[in-house]
Amino acid sequence: MNTKELILEEALKQFSKKGYDGTSMSDIAAPLGISKAALYKHFASKQQIFDRIIVESEEKYKDFFEKLSVHPGNVKNVELNKKDVDVYTGISAEGLSENVLTFVRFSMTDEYSKQVRQMMTISQFQSKELGEMYTKRYVDAMLGYDEKLFEQLIKTGVIKKGDPKVLAAMFYAPVTMYMGIWDREPNRAKECEKAIKNHVEQFFQMTRSTG
Repeated sequence: MNTKELILEEALKQFSKKGYDGTSMSDIAAPLGISKAALYKHFASKQQIFDRIIVESEEKYKDFFEKLSVHPGNVKNVELNKKDVDVYTGISAEGLSENVLTFVRFSMTDEYSKQVRQMMTISQFQSKELGEMYTKRYVDAMLGYDEKLFEQLIKTGVIKKGDPKVLAAMFYAPVTMYMGIWDREPNRAKECEKAIKNHVEQFFQMTRSTG
């Protein structure tokens, strides 16, 4: 790793423990054994470091979601990816639950992903701007994506008629609830995985069109 990469790694570690506002440039520099002056040679401000982490994390998530045929993006202005519709048209209950669990396990156990999520979770309470960023990233993007996907699947008769916005909330909310339990009580990870699997497969059976 070069110095910039080491700074970003340490900054993410500090942000994930104290949030953006609770972390100083000194907090980032000290564990690396460098001075604040040396830190400023690589990044002009703490904000620039934070912004770089956000951009890099979005790129990593994009690559991960590509494997699941999930492309949240800016769902209000971008057409739903046709590949996603095709994949989720033909998916089984077990296939859907495994895709969701792959996302959950990545979020909960991948060290980088976990630190980014913890950074955002803590930071959301430290400023209105960071709170809005958290909501946009972890709530609006996913709910908006699911809403558009369900809307299309209803139109093609794959799932039963209903309000796609309500269906998106019904699908996504229990998953985030169990992720929250897993976060607070890691010893309940297997229990949460089982609950998520049961929820997704039950949702699939309840909404799938039979005609």
